Amino acid sequence: MTFFKLKSTILLLVAATLSVFGQKGIEDGSKFGQGEDSIRCIRNLSIYREFVKHNNYGEAVKPWKVVFNECPAASKNIYIDGAKIYSWRIQKEDNPEVQNQLVDTLMLLYDKRIKYYGDKGYVLARKGIDLLRYRRDNLSDIKEGYDYLSEAIKIEKSKSPAAAFATQMTASITLFKYNEISAEQVVEDFATAMNYIDQDLLRNPNDRTMNNVKDVIEQNFAASGAATCENLVALFLPQFEATPNDPDLLKKITNFLQETGCEDDSLYVQASENLYELEPSASSAYNLAKLFLKKEEYEKAAEYYLQVIAGTEEGLEKAKYYYELALVTNKLGEPVKAREYALNAIENNPGYGDPYILIGNLYVTASNSCGSNDFEKKAVFWAAIDKYIKAKNIDPGVAATANELINRYSQYFPNNEDAFFYGFTDGKPYTVGCWINERTTVRTSK
Repeated sequence: MTFFKLKSTILLLVAATLSVFGQKGIEDGSKFGQGEDSIRCIRNLSIYREFVKHNNYGEAVKPWKVVFNECPAASKNIYIDGAKIYSWRIQKEDNPEVQNQLVDTLMLLYDKRIKYYGDKGYVLARKGIDLLRYRRDNLSDIKEGYDYLSEAIKIEKSKSPAAAFATQMTASITLFKYNEISAEQVVEDFATAMNYIDQDLLRNPNDRTMNNVKDVIEQNFAASGAATCENLVALFLPQFEATPNDPDLLKKITNFLQETGCEDDSLYVQASENLYELEPSASSAYNLAKLFLKKEEYEKAAEYYLQVIAGTEEGLEKAKYYYELALVTNKLGEPVKAREYALNAIENNPGYGDPYILIGNLYVTASNSCGSNDFEKKAVFWAAIDKYIKAKNIDPGVAATANELINRYSQYFPNNEDAFFYGFTDGKPYTVGCWINERTTVRTSK
């Protein structure tokens, strides 16, 4: 062997020997590295984990950095523990510049975790949640966090963490308010979140956290401004057409349309009636009665009021429903029935003045038709005034209205001459004819 060949062989042996003494995991792709570097990695991994177990995050930082920088594939715990360490440091840090750097490291930590351990959807969810937790004042950061969460939910679907749905919808609504995304995009985000949340709750119906998140998302969406009638109908109509007798869907549709003032839409009417057919109740019947009253469909309103009354116990509530039915019946041009319902209201609540006001008004309206001569027609006002007086005597809350009506219609009483001509004087009893058929007292205008 020549001298030069011998020298080359010796140099190669020395190099090989030196490589045994150290090589970092980040350099050779191994978990711990080689030689002394592997010992250094394992030692620091053990040290920092012990500190983390005792929540001593300050002491854990230095050995954790060694592991993170030199042997990043050593353990998934590097990233689980690292998130704890850096969240603690971010919350503890007062200097905004340093805090910002720490957030950058936390984001890098999540990227490295995806690189070495995958689970992209879950990790992106954690990344988006933490970015929006620590940087919520900048629209570009909100958009970045929103994008992470949107991608995470697309991957994880119904297995996404509850916090991912809540945070993504908060970001979606915020971006909409600053004209960064459209109302239609917010509606799409909401529909996606609700679909996956409902799937999760089918598996875990008693998941309190997910149920709470669902309630909060629905409340925030309803108040977002993106939930216009047009957008809501576009969202719910296909679902309604697919399953028109799903009670949960019908409740969701009616609640959302009601909260956003969309009761005039035909979808609300259809969903409400379908829900009533499936789950009849006094409360749902009352909602339908008010709905048709608002739409001036008085016959249908009256039908539902009767359903409400049939399902309501005696007392103040029933009195209220009878009174409202009396108003509707009057709209239908049926004063006799209207009076009957008003009297039913009084029967259930003897201190209720409004029904007496209504009966008085019914009599005033009838004054042009009840009677064969002018005296008999004017005598109707005596019966009307009696009702107004009764109303204010039993119910101080209507006294002002009653007094105004008394003053207005007293001027229509017959005068002395007319009363005398027909054989009546003040204070004498008198029976008003027609359907009114009320006993009253003669009073003349002076």
